[in-house]
Amino acid sequence: MPSLNQGAFVEEALRSVLLQDYPDVELIVVDGGSADGSVDAIRKYSPHLALWISEPDRGPAHALNKGFGFATGEILGFLNADDFLLPGSLMKVAREFRAQPAADVVSGHGYLANAAGEVGAPFISDRWNLHRFAYDACVLVQAATFFRRDLFKQTDGFNDMNRTAWDMELWADLALAGARFHRFEEFLAVSRLHQASISCRLELRRQRRQDARAVRQKVKGRIETPGDRLYAIVERLRKFSGHPLRTLNQRLFFRSTLHRWTL
Repeated sequence: MPSLNQGAFVEEALRSVLLQDYPDVELIVVDGGSADGSVDAIRKYSPHLALWISEPDRGPAHALNKGFGFATGEILGFLNADDFLLPGSLMKVAREFRAQPAADVVSGHGYLANAAGEVGAPFISDRWNLHRFAYDACVLVQAATFFRRDLFKQTDGFNDMNRTAWDMELWADLALAGARFHRFEEFLAVSRLHQASISCRLELRRQRRQDARAVRQKVKGRIETPGDRLYAIVERLRKFSGHPLRTLNQRLFFRSTLHRWTL
């Protein structure tokens, strides 16, 4: 769990993991030197944590690399300090990995919530398709995605030069390393939308586009062309046509929560 100045949310995130019914949870918290009371909340739960540290870092991707460097579990995942897991999620994930021994990456679904944690629109993971991923038409719910340690070790970890789309780049790196992806129909996590989050901050919009473009180009193995951008629109329209109400519900929730139509 990477954390930086998420004092309003981090306790709920911690409790959502620690109160899971799975018997063997290793929770590591890497705080970037918060100055808003986050450290007090983390310290409160320190007897139940495998490890926690609070020190300056180079951003969330760097914090995640530090945390995963300490992790010993066979199945890994990461939860932002402003999101939370739904009850019973980790048991469902463990069962799915046992039922799907060939799967390296397992994704469920989630919900979007406002800053108060009030759950709104469903947030659905797509069935993995690397081609559609390279054209912005395949999305995995980060907080509901888990992966085998062995496959993660075949990558270089998180790219700490990627400031906003480090999770997207990890999915790409896992796929390029030969990972087998599996989606199952369970809702596992809640992603919170609020104005201060990295994924929602307007001043980071250009950076998000640049980071996502770099990931897509890594998958394609070349620079994107105007034709790629046109084809991406076609792929996104094809995706929308399959689930128009789902997409509209998400956009309406963005509008009501963030007072704009898209991220």
